[in-house]
Amino acid sequence: MLSIVIPTSNAEDTIGELLESIKAQDFHDDYEIIIIDNGSKDKTEEIIKKYMNLLSIKYYKYKESLGVANSKNAAIDKASGEFILFLDHDVTLPPRTLFLLSTILNKENYNTVFQLKLVYPSGLIDSCGGLIDELGYPRELRKGEPAENQCMDVTDILYAKGSAMLISKKLLDELKGFDPNYFYEYDDTDICFRAIKRGYKVKLLPTYIIHHEHGALPKDLRSREIRLTYFLESRRLYFLLKNFSRRYLLRKMPKVLFYFFGSMLMDLVKRRKTYLFKARVKALLWVISKLPEIYRKRKNEIFINEEELIKKGLIVKH
Repeated sequence: MLSIVIPTSNAEDTIGELLESIKAQDFHDDYEIIIIDNGSKDKTEEIIKKYMNLLSIKYYKYKESLGVANSKNAAIDKASGEFILFLDHDVTLPPRTLFLLSTILNKENYNTVFQLKLVYPSGLIDSCGGLIDELGYPRELRKGEPAENQCMDVTDILYAKGSAMLISKKLLDELKGFDPNYFYEYDDTDICFRAIKRGYKVKLLPTYIIHHEHGALPKDLRSREIRLTYFLESRRLYFLLKNFSRRYLLRKMPKVLFYFFGSMLMDLVKRRKTYLFKARVKALLWVISKLPEIYRKRKNEIFINEEELIKKGLIVKH
């Protein structure tokens, strides 16, 4: 059985199109759809309820946003499928997507995380999976290239983008789900990196879905910049401090901090965006507040020689 998990919030412009694309699938195996609604105040609930009798939907609405990681964890607890396909609410599936996926839903793939190729409506690639650089910044593969590029040269990747990630319930249980501290961003990078550290693979599937605009982000540019800067920087530093070996951190943290504080200086002097400076200060304070928890988590974490990942091209130069 396949569980399709869709975290959502104020998705009236996109959720109907996604559910319609699922309804049109040439897929006759058993599957369920689990929707976690993070306090939508628009017509999201009304649209979803129109599909309740047409699709096998479990719909859970919360008063406030749980955040990305907690939304997924809530769905995992309610999922009956052996495999879980995580989708953002602003994607659609071509008709044979689930049928093609059904060929890999077997025990041989219990210990592999899969990324579906993401393509924009314009016909350009959104992502063929991702790597990270030495400072923890994401590097999405083939972004902006024509969709005709099948990414056949892409084999192992460091992370599968959460917009279209397939993973077994067994592996999720072993990894104890997503780290709830990832309210937004890096939840997918973290869980994939933890899988790799345990000897498992993250791979790209040539099957694709069409990815629309990032509808969950604020529409005005300033709010979007503040939100992205705060969450990307705070969760990047948290991800590094929690997951990387002491030896690696001793070598790389001076460079990490140089670029971080350099960005703060650029916010003030060159960009003249004090609101981004404040967002980075807030991000740093959040990380500092999490240091005791990071210390506790590191006691139970598995560490590897990051040089091996650098040799494989999964961690690249900044």
